[in-house]
Amino acid sequence: MVGTRTGGTRGSGAAHAVMYYKPGCPYSTKLHLALLLARVPHTRVRFRDDEEGAAAVREHHPQGYELSPTVVVAGRHLTNPSVREVREALRAARA
Repeated sequence: MVGTRTGGTRGSGAAHAVMYYKPGCPYSTKLHLALLLARVPHTRVRFRDDEEGAAAVREHHPQGYELSPTVVVAGRHLTNPSVREVREALRAARA
């Protein structure tokens, strides 16, 4: 499932990758395209569309930044990860 989400939390209990991004960020675009090509299920969310999620990302980073892209899988935050790191996080969350 790839798309845009507008706030709230994901209701299915299955492991899922949520990629927080800022529009125009080249690293986010690169990761999104790589995840699409690798067929890794994920949802893209702009920071400003999910205040609760953005606050969690800011809380995770020491300086309180909204670093783009940040991928969250089962509560684990990955900053500018590779496709491999996202797959490994999804695999671990499903185990």
